[in-house]
Amino acid sequence: MKEVYLIYGISDCPACLRAQAFLMDRDLEYVFIQSDFSSAYRKLIKEEFEWQTFPIIVKLSGHQEVLVGGYDELKRLLNEPPQ
Repeated sequence: MKEVYLIYGISDCPACLRAQAFLMDRDLEYVFIQSDFSSAYRKLIKEEFEWQTFPIIVKLSGHQEVLVGGYDELKRLLNEPPQ
């Protein structure tokens, strides 16, 4: 199965938008999970992944789900230095 990235984010978050553009530029598949209207869901996701900022990026590969982190961690994972 092809890798897919989940981006938990907020629609007007600059780092969330950069993460989407970064994956699009590399022709990598992703799903953006918008959490604008639920602070309770954002809190739950932060607790579940033990990550306190958005975006929260997760890589799905087969049935395996691995926390990548945020935008800078995504760039590091894909071997590009953060800006």
